[in-house]
Amino acid sequence: MRLHRLVLTNYRGIAHREIEFAEQGVTVVCGANEIGKSSMIEALDLLLESKDRSTKKDVKQVKPTHADVGAEVTAEISTGPYRFVYRKRFHKKCETELSILAPAREQLTGDEAHQRVRGMLDETVDTGLWQAQRVLQAASTSAVDLSGCDALSRALDVAAGDAADGLSAGLSGTEPMLIEKIDAEYARYFTATGRATGEWAAAIAATKAAEEEVARRAAEVAEVEERVRAHATMSEDLAALSGQQAGVAARLREAQTAAEAVAALTAEVRAADSEAATKTAAQAAATAALEERERVRADVQSRQEALAAAEIAAAQADESQATGAEVVEAAEAAAAAAEQDLQAADQRVRLARQVVDRLAEHAEAQRLSDLVGRFDAAHAEHAAVVAELNRITLTDTMFRDIETAAAAVDRAQAQAELTAAAIEFTAEADVELSLGERRITLSAGETWALSAADAATVTLPGVLRIDVKPAATAVDTHAKLAAAQEHLARLLTEAAVTDLAEAQRVRQQRTELAGRRAELDATLAAITGAEDIAELRDRLAALRADPAPEVDAEAARAELTAAEQVLEQATTHAETQRRVVAAAVKQLSERTTLATVSRERVTAAAAELTADTERLAALRAAQSDEDAAAAARAAVEAAGVAQQRVAELSARLAETGPEAVNAELTEARAAAEDVQRRHGETARALRDIEVELAVFGTEGRTGKLDAAQIRREHAVAAYARVQRRARAVELLRSVMNRHRDNTRLRYVQPFRTEVERLGRTVFGETFEVEVDSDLCIRNRTLDGRTVPFESLSGGAKEQLGIVARLAVAALVAHEDTVPVVIDDALGFSDPERLARMGAVFDQVGANGQVIVLTCSPERYNAVSGAHRVLLSA
Repeated sequence: MRLHRLVLTNYRGIAHREIEFAEQGVTVVCGANEIGKSSMIEALDLLLESKDRSTKKDVKQVKPTHADVGAEVTAEISTGPYRFVYRKRFHKKCETELSILAPAREQLTGDEAHQRVRGMLDETVDTGLWQAQRVLQAASTSAVDLSGCDALSRALDVAAGDAADGLSAGLSGTEPMLIEKIDAEYARYFTATGRATGEWAAAIAATKAAEEEVARRAAEVAEVEERVRAHATMSEDLAALSGQQAGVAARLREAQTAAEAVAALTAEVRAADSEAATKTAAQAAATAALEERERVRADVQSRQEALAAAEIAAAQADESQATGAEVVEAAEAAAAAAEQDLQAADQRVRLARQVVDRLAEHAEAQRLSDLVGRFDAAHAEHAAVVAELNRITLTDTMFRDIETAAAAVDRAQAQAELTAAAIEFTAEADVELSLGERRITLSAGETWALSAADAATVTLPGVLRIDVKPAATAVDTHAKLAAAQEHLARLLTEAAVTDLAEAQRVRQQRTELAGRRAELDATLAAITGAEDIAELRDRLAALRADPAPEVDAEAARAELTAAEQVLEQATTHAETQRRVVAAAVKQLSERTTLATVSRERVTAAAAELTADTERLAALRAAQSDEDAAAAARAAVEAAGVAQQRVAELSARLAETGPEAVNAELTEARAAAEDVQRRHGETARALRDIEVELAVFGTEGRTGKLDAAQIRREHAVAAYARVQRRARAVELLRSVMNRHRDNTRLRYVQPFRTEVERLGRTVFGETFEVEVDSDLCIRNRTLDGRTVPFESLSGGAKEQLGIVARLAVAALVAHEDTVPVVIDDALGFSDPERLARMGAVFDQVGANGQVIVLTCSPERYNAVSGAHRVLLSA
């Protein structure tokens, strides 16, 4: 299979793109990320596999979002004897077109075209190989799976020479068909995982069903026999229970009589207890009334004493309140005097501080004047240094370029002198030579030399002509020297210097000036600090506008100190007086509160005394003190008589043993209920069994058991026949698979040999791999060290995966080849490995088609014969 051309129109974000691929060798398609390189593989798969009207997710998601149009894909492909152009439009106005160019021209459309392409591909392309020969971004480091590639298997069979070996000699060319037939026969009896299916599963199921039916019918017959035995047992149990019913009925009647006597005595105890409770409550009420009368009489006496004490305390509190008011008035007068002294002292301090501040501003003006002067001097020098630096055009980069160019001139000069021959002319007598337009006169014995680096013609007029033709090496070295000298001259002109020495001197001068500029920058920054020079100048002008006071600084500071001391004393005295006033006010408030509380207490005590006196009078009006005491004594006597009767009745009740009587009644009642319940259950169960036996007699269970046993014998016989066939095909399949696995192990070696041949170009001569029977690379050996494939670095995995696919491309027959597609791989490879991989691409590209999609084309610069395609947005 070969991909000649691919055209995408309105596909995802691609408006139109057409790419032609080299029919043989490596095609490198390069472009930026998200330009649609991976979309080309996707589009080819959709073209070959999906119908134009498909509504699958893979088809829907390629519709462009910027326009309401359908995505189109066109490809020109050759496979086997066929070459065709195939086009599909999805989503909008769906259509499919096929133009077959060879072996005979033909045009088809719609589903007919789709089916024809599928038929050609099924006939000529190994689908497993087509999928395996791709290195995609998402799985660039995964091991390649080649186990399902029939084309590779055929190629390895040929390479291994199996056609002339033992079993293969008898199966050559037809073993896949035979294995397929064996697998088909095996599938009649077993699943892929070895479980029974089809006829074998049906035979097993039928035998199992027959066994289950026999067991079920036998259980039914046993059930009838069990019911007969249960009927006899239950008949005996029912007769026994009928005899027990009379005994438990007599016991229940005796227990009920005893329980009724206990219940009557219990009712008498409850009535006596209720009467005793009533008498006890009356006793408690009479006693409480008498105690309340005594408590009220005591309260009246205590209230009278409390009222007298409260009146005395109120008089004392009023006197204390008047004294506190006099103290507050005196403290407020003293505080007002201290406040006046404080204001006078504060005014003196403010006047003294104004004088000191004006003297400090004068000193600050002098400091700012000195600072601005130093700044102006440094700024002028800085401007001069900057001007001098600006006149120098030589930079560090230019100097390094000049140094490099001068070194290159020296190397070229030395190489030219080594490669150019020198021709010396020594005059035997006076002679005149001609070199082009130049005349050279030599006296006898004088020598003149000519370098053979340049072509020249030396003549002795009328006598001799010498043509000097320098060797190609000398011409090249001389050309390199001239180019180096020209480059150096151009750099010197740009830097405004004459030679390397002057460039060094100018660079040194520039370095010194840059250092001085840095020093002046630091000086200017240190002078101004975080402030702006303009702000400093404004501050200086403002300070100079206010003249300095004509006062000695020491005297002004002394006056400020004395004024501050006086202010501190006045402040302390005023604060003390304020605290005295606050304390006096607080004390007055407390005394006022105490007087108010005392008066309220007198009022409250008088009210409480009045209430208690009135309550005592009301109680005596209702009943005299003597009558209340007599009523209390009578209630105590009545309560005692009632409690005595309760005790006597309770003793009689305890003698009857009520707990035992109730327990016996409960047991007798339970026994009677149990016998009655069991009698009823047994009678019902006996009737149920009789009904079941009547039904069983109509079902013919014994006959059904005999029929089930006959069916089981037929199922077992059928099971044995199918089992023999199933085991036979299972044995045949295992033997054929064993021979096929042995064959695979023989053709692993050609694949391994090809992988190692290509891999040694990348990894070195010590490179070896281990390949299993499914043609998967299990480990790599390098310099005697073996590492499992999964433990290799990402770069090594990528390289091995590509080498394995290129080995497949080199092994398969020409008619079975498919393109090797590599999507942005080798991103983990170093430059040396990339160069070696390029050599591998060149080796395999001569025999197949390799398509590389990448955003970094420099990775594939080492592929010498690559056809390169640049994608643009």
